[in-house]
Amino acid sequence: MSFAKSLVSFLATSALATVGSAAKVTLEKDVVIVGGGASGSHAAFRLREDYDKSILLIEKRELLGGHVSSYDAASGNSYNYGVQSFVDVHGAAEFVSERLGVATAAPGRTSTTTRYLDFTTGEDVAYTAPTSAQLIAALTVYAEICAEYEAKLLPSYWDFWAPDEIPEDLLLNFGDFVEKYDLQALVPTLFKVTGMGLGDVTNVLTLWVMQAFGGPMARSFLGTQSTFVPASGRNQDIYDAFADKLGDDVLYSATVLSTKRSDEGVLLTVQTANNQTVSVKAKRLLLAIEPTESNLAPFNLDEQETAVFDKFSYSAIGVGIVSNPVLPTGYSLTNLPAAASPNDWLVLPDLNFTARFDYMGTEESEDRDYFRLLVIGDGNLGATGVKELAQTNFNTLIKAGAVDTPDSSELEFVAFTEHGPMHARVSADELKAGFVQDLYALQGLRSTWWTGGAWVAQFQTHLWWYNDILISKLIEDM
Repeated sequence: MSFAKSLVSFLATSALATVGSAAKVTLEKDVVIVGGGASGSHAAFRLREDYDKSILLIEKRELLGGHVSSYDAASGNSYNYGVQSFVDVHGAAEFVSERLGVATAAPGRTSTTTRYLDFTTGEDVAYTAPTSAQLIAALTVYAEICAEYEAKLLPSYWDFWAPDEIPEDLLLNFGDFVEKYDLQALVPTLFKVTGMGLGDVTNVLTLWVMQAFGGPMARSFLGTQSTFVPASGRNQDIYDAFADKLGDDVLYSATVLSTKRSDEGVLLTVQTANNQTVSVKAKRLLLAIEPTESNLAPFNLDEQETAVFDKFSYSAIGVGIVSNPVLPTGYSLTNLPAAASPNDWLVLPDLNFTARFDYMGTEESEDRDYFRLLVIGDGNLGATGVKELAQTNFNTLIKAGAVDTPDSSELEFVAFTEHGPMHARVSADELKAGFVQDLYALQGLRSTWWTGGAWVAQFQTHLWWYNDILISKLIEDM
C-alpha cells in the first residue's frame, strides 16, 4: 500500500484526540526529529543547513539543549548547573564558532575546598585523595588502554566487535579492571567528574565506564585534548544559537500523541503548546530521545524494537541550584561512605545518593550563596525523589552538626532539571549474545532512525560526531 493510501486509511479509522475537531495533515517534511537535546538540535541543523532537507524538530521543553542547564540570575550572572564543558572532538569548537557564531574559550572553574562526609550519618570522613602525580600516572595508563579500543567505541558502534570477539577487559567489572592495571588513583576523579552517573562504577562493566569517562576525557585531564565553553560563560548560548538558526522549524512544549510508521514514511500526531493538534507527514523519523518504555509509548513499537529496548537499564540524574544560609561558602560537601577512610579509593556510594553540594558563587544582590546539587538514582528516581533525598541528606548534616543549625532547614531550589534516565547499559551476557548488533539493526526500520546517548557515549560533542555518520546513512535512500 502506498503511503498516501495508508494515510487516508489511518485518518479514516483513527480517533485522534483534538480540540473539538479531527486532526488534519498540516505539515509535510523530509525528516521529523523528536527531541531537542544535543543530538536532535545538531541533527536538525545539519539536515536542513547541509543536506537541504525540510525538517521539523519536536521538543517537549520550552528551549533546546537537553542536559545543558544554565540559570540566569537577576544580577545578569549565569550559572551552569548541567553540562560544565564540551570536549573538542571532531572539530566541535570550530563548528560552534563558525557555524553557530558562538565564540568559545577555555573553561573556568570556581575554586572550592572539598570536605568529605558520609551523608547517611553526617559524619566527616578522614579521606586522602590521590596526589596529582598518582592521578597523572593512572590517567596516562588508562588513556593508552582506551586508545586500543577507541576505534570500535567512538563515534559509534557500527564497527563493534562480533559478540564472541569483544575484548575481555571491556566485560570486566571496572573494579576488577582497575585492580588488573593498578589504576586505583584514577577512580575518585573519574567518579567525581562524569562517572558518578553510573553509581558505584566498580560494579559496572568497563565498557560502559569507558563510555562515561573514556579516552577523550582522560586526555583532557592530561592536557592533550582540549575542552571549551562559550566565551560568555553561559553554556545555553550554544543551543540558543541552534534555536535561532532553526527558527520556526521547531515546535516547543510539544508532545507526540501517536505515530504511524511504515516503509513508505511516517505520520505523527502532535499536541502543540497551545493545545492544538497537528499531523506531520514525513519521509523519515529521527528519534533523539532515550529509548525508555515511557518515552517510546507514542511510537507503536514492534516486537523487534521492544525486545531490544527492554534489555536496557538506566541511571537517573537530577541537577539543580540550591541555597541555604548554612551551606558553607567556598566548599564542596562531597558524599563518601565512612569505609572509604583513609584512602580506599574504590569505596563509593551506590544508587540512590546525593553526590555533593558544590559552591558556585555568591549573589550579592540577593545576599545568598548558590550551590550546585547532583543526585544520582536508578531509572525510577523522579524529580520528587531527587528533592526529597537531597533534603533528607541535608537534614542529616544539620542533625550531626556538620553544618550550623539554620533558622529554616528547607533547601531552596533556585533551579532544577531532571537529566534522566541516561547511561543506558546492558549486561556482559547480553553483549556476548549480540545486543549491539541487534540494537543497530533497528536503524532504518519502518523509516525510523535513532540517535542519542543509548547509541554512543553520552557527551554532547560525541553525539554530534555520531550524527555526522548517522545522517549520511539516513539520507542515502531518500
